[in-house]
This record gives sequence, structure tokens and C-alpha cells, in this order.
Amino acid sequence: MTPATPTDQHDVRVNDREQLIYLLTEAAEIEHGLMCTYLYAGWSLKQATAEGVTPAQLEAIDRWRKEIRSVAMEEMAHLASVNNLLMSIGSPPHFRRQNFPVPPDYHPASLVVRLVPFTRATLDHFVYLERPEGMAMAQAPGFESAPYQRRPHLTRLTPTAEDFDTVGHLYRGIGQGFQTLAERLGESALFAGHPDAQLGTDIMDLPGLVTVTDLRSALRAVDVIIEQGEGGRHDNEESHYARFVAMANEYDAFLRDDPAFTPHRPVARDPLMFAPLGDAPGVHVAARDSARVLDLANAAYGLMLRLLASGTGTTRGVAARRAEIDGAVGLMHVLNALSVLLTTLPAGSAATPHAGMNFHLPRSGLALPQAGAGAALLAERAHEIALALEALAQSVPGLDAALAEQLRAVAAALPTPPATE
Repeated sequence: MTPATPTDQHDVRVNDREQLIYLLTEAAEIEHGLMCTYLYAGWSLKQATAEGVTPAQLEAIDRWRKEIRSVAMEEMAHLASVNNLLMSIGSPPHFRRQNFPVPPDYHPASLVVRLVPFTRATLDHFVYLERPEGMAMAQAPGFESAPYQRRPHLTRLTPTAEDFDTVGHLYRGIGQGFQTLAERLGESALFAGHPDAQLGTDIMDLPGLVTVTDLRSALRAVDVIIEQGEGGRHDNEESHYARFVAMANEYDAFLRDDPAFTPHRPVARDPLMFAPLGDAPGVHVAARDSARVLDLANAAYGLMLRLLASGTGTTRGVAARRAEIDGAVGLMHVLNALSVLLTTLPAGSAATPHAGMNFHLPRSGLALPQAGAGAALLAERAHEIALALEALAQSVPGLDAALAEQLRAVAAALPTPPATE
């Protein structure tokens, strides 16, 4: 049996603004990664009784899928709030992260982020990831990691990684860091970012999104993230932790009645767009149609992130930013359809495992700095993906060519630069 995770409640140290920015960028990557892993598990769920589940089981599976999507959307709100925290102290937003599979020493040893189907062990893993701070719990089978410590022994000017046992532990340290620096630097000096750069509900309507302009709103943003899921209180029935525990209890009830109960499709664990080197982990999605759909899905995902990044951290005005953020939200429908389709296609020459979305990020997945040229390039990319989708739909059963219209709608809504003489 895997030993319980230690619950060392040491302080996460924040010596200066650079260290606080470092911690916030890791928090952004964690929120981004958790959002992806939850979406992947949700996409793996079966969608019809013909897949070997009863009507009662399918009803529960449909509820789980909605719950997981809701949790993933809250993770997106957390990512937006973390970026607001970053921008409030003068940093640019952060949308980058490690490609999957995440290297085992990239985050603390207790934080394993993988793309896997919705098994019972996966649910235990989600419960573990969202456990309240201070709760001793064993890693789920299949998600164990080699123990290591990355806590620095010296105070350095160079930003360095800190250890934290839970995500709530990290956010507690971030909150303490804001308080410490506000006292040391002065609140007005710490919150040097322009208020108009904040991402508010007038631009992106997400539950729990908090704009940050001072210490009070910064601490509120941290509290909302903790309470919604990352180490929420033991009595918070709406926290991600409590919601995953409820799903696990219902899953167990089905297993007691039917030990063969399998709510997920046989999708790959850690799917890859490119063949792994040597004995590196992952399943290469190599079947021709599957590889082409995965390429299409990753392109749509890259455009979605580019739109999010371009609409964040700027003072160009609400209308222009809203068009980009709305475009990103619209692309989520395209991404969902392509990702579900992948779970029905083989990863390789054999029938199983099935393929899956792997959220591949190119080096260039950043905001475009020139407003006019940026909108033109975003629209150009949307049209390119739309054309590729329509062409692929002619040869891949189940790929809906009408999805291209959503991409063209995104392009049409982007602000056009003024004509030059």
C-alpha cells in the first residue's frame, strides 16, 4: 500500500516580487494542467448504452461528465484569476506549461498531472489532487511518484522552486507573500499593474473570477480558488474535492452491483502527437486518420490559447478583448467535438487503445503584441483550420464539417485594423 503523503505545513517563502511571480506562474501552470487532465477524463466517458452500460449507469455517467466539465471551467476561472494576480503586480499573464507527459520532477513529488481515462483509480487521484491542506492521504495506484524535495536551503535573489504538499498549501503561501510584500513595499508600490489590464466578468463571464487591484482583492482571489476546489474546506460540499468524493462513492456503488462496470472508453494513457524517444512514457497516436484529427484538435487548442492570451493583459478596450475571449470560448465547442471523436478512433494499428487529445503546445503559443496585425493573424489561422477541417471531414466518418463555421465565426468577429493610406 502506498504510504500516506506527509503533511509538513512549512511556510512557502516569498522574499521579493520576483519570487511571488515565480510562484504564481507555477500556480497558473497547475491550473492549466488540471483543467486539461479533467477534460481528458470527461471526454473518455461512454455516451450510449450500446457501449456496455445500463440506462441507470449512463444517467450517472452523463451527470459525471457535466460535473467534470463544471470543475474544468472553474479551473479556467482559477487560471484567469491567477493571471489577474500576476498582472496586478506588473507581470504579464502566463498561459504556457509543460507538454504532457509532465516531467516527474517539474512539480512537487506529490503533484502528478497525467492524461488518463476516467477509471476508479483516476477518481482517487483527483480526490488526492484536490484534498484539503493538512489531510494525509495516499497517492492513487498508478500515480505514484518517487519522493524528492526541492525546497531551497538558502534564500536567493534568483527565483527558485518551493515545496508544497497540496495546491491549497501553495495558495496559502501566495496569500502570505502578498501580505508580506504589501507591508514591506507598500500596497500602492506592490500593485503596480494597470487596473484596465484586469480580466473581469465584463470580458470573460466565469464563476469565481476575481479582478485584483489591491491587497484585499488579491486575498479574496486566493480564498475563492482555495474554497472552490484546491484544498477547499472539509465542509464545503461544492468544492472540487467534495464533488470528486461524491462521484467516487457513486462509482463504488455501481461496482458493488456490477464488478465489471466500466464507464470509460479504452482511451490511451498519456497520448502523444509525436513518437516518444527511447523508453519515454506515452502512446503515439500514429493511425493516419487519428493523427490528422489530433493535429486538427491541437491546432484549434493552440488558437484558443492564442485568443485567450491576446485578450488578456492589455488595455485595448473591452470590445476588442471581449471578441477575442468570446472567440476562445467558442472554440471550446470545436475542441470538445474533436476530442470526443478521438476517443472513438484507434491510436495505432490495433483496435485499442483508442486515441485521445494531448493538448500539444508549440513554442509560439503566446499573445500577439501588435493589435492590428494580431487580429489579422488570428483570423488567418482560424480560416486555415476551418479549411483543413472541411477537407478532413470528407474522409473521416464522424467529423462534422459544420464545425468549420464556428471557426469562421471567430474570424469574422475579430476587430479589423483601420485602413492605412
